[in-house]
Amino acid sequence: MEAVVKNVFRYLFKGAARNWARNLGGNAPALSSMALLLFLTGLIGLSGFALMNLEQIQAGEASVLHVYLRDDADATDMFNLRNQLARDPRVASVNFTSKAQALQHAQSIPGLPQLASASESNPFPASFDVQVKSVDQVAAIDAMARTNPAVDPTYPTSYDRGAYQRIQAVLLGVAIAGIAFLAVLGFVAVMVTVNSIRAAIHSRRDEVAILQLVGAPRWMVRGPFIVEGAITGSLAGAAAGLVTFGLALAGIAEGSASFSQFAPGVTISVAAVAGAIVFATGLGLGSGSSLLSVRRHLES
Repeated sequence: MEAVVKNVFRYLFKGAARNWARNLGGNAPALSSMALLLFLTGLIGLSGFALMNLEQIQAGEASVLHVYLRDDADATDMFNLRNQLARDPRVASVNFTSKAQALQHAQSIPGLPQLASASESNPFPASFDVQVKSVDQVAAIDAMARTNPAVDPTYPTSYDRGAYQRIQAVLLGVAIAGIAFLAVLGFVAVMVTVNSIRAAIHSRRDEVAILQLVGAPRWMVRGPFIVEGAITGSLAGAAAGLVTFGLALAGIAEGSASFSQFAPGVTISVAAVAGAIVFATGLGLGSGSSLLSVRRHLES
């Protein structure tokens, strides 16, 4: 039994590796195109993950409504407005920000300290910071709050109609474009791999014909070619996965603060998982392309 296993391993894997190396010139186009596809897939996957996290952050920020108060607002009107907002079932929480706190927060935002210093008084109003449970309900809370007598009539709230919808539309457009690009490149990579396996089959057609004539089982005829495709896919996946992981690691190491803002949620562990997924995708893509070519050209 041990000798049978050794012979099968030698025939399927060692023989396939030897034939793959012998046909390196024919496998190189498939290897390079698949590596490029997988590298772009890894980058787009990490970018999509970061954009998804960014969309959630933007949704969280968009669901916070700042209701700006008049400087001369009556205390009773402010008290009634806060109670009205807090009792609303669509509201998760209501916090008060004084003028001094608003000025302190503005001084940490680029450009606003110059605006504050240009005025002799504090130009930033006090506000109620309303955390709405769903971003879709912000418009209704805004409509209810802006007519209150305690609210600044010139600039009542921070609500920007359609801002979150515009963000979603941009992210959807980017996702569709990325998927379409990967689909085209994936089709090219599969076709190049199929053609390289077909060339390998034709170059060893006498060997294949002899195996078929002596009644060799299908796995013995097909197996080496599928393993050759798997070698192409695994090498391309390993190269693309390592490059993807290396670029993400370099970005994290060079500027952790700015990188976390540019690509929120992308950590070393996420980059490692992305590299592993890229490798597994390459292995599956190479094996699947080879199986497709073998079924088409060995049974035709």
